[in-house]
Amino acid sequence: MAHVTVETTGVSVHLSLGDEILAMHGSLHIPLTHISAVSTDRVPEAFFRGFKIGTNVPGVKTAGSFITGDGMIFYDFHDPSRCLTLALTHEKYGQVVVEVDRDQDLTALAQDIRARLSAT
Repeated sequence: MAHVTVETTGVSVHLSLGDEILAMHGSLHIPLTHISAVSTDRVPEAFFRGFKIGTNVPGVKTAGSFITGDGMIFYDFHDPSRCLTLALTHEKYGQVVVEVDRDQDLTALAQDIRARLSAT
């Protein structure tokens, strides 16, 4: 899981130490100007998500960088129904898909990001 912080100029995704190890990646900071869309839709089930640098055990944990036909996608989730998906431009990743911490309100986070996007 990730702790997502909405800041004045961007969105920070803070991974736990365990997730950093499984994803082979540190935390992320994404400028608001590079976010084109936000979704809270359930992540579709997939056995094969593309070539990976990280971990993919379907139904258990997906974490890391995945090279797909749609470009690079960063995943960090166990529960596909608690994911925040950020569509990106001008970034290494075309999408960042993370399961938010249990103490965070997924819908409120998405609404906050959308509000900040519409204000820019």
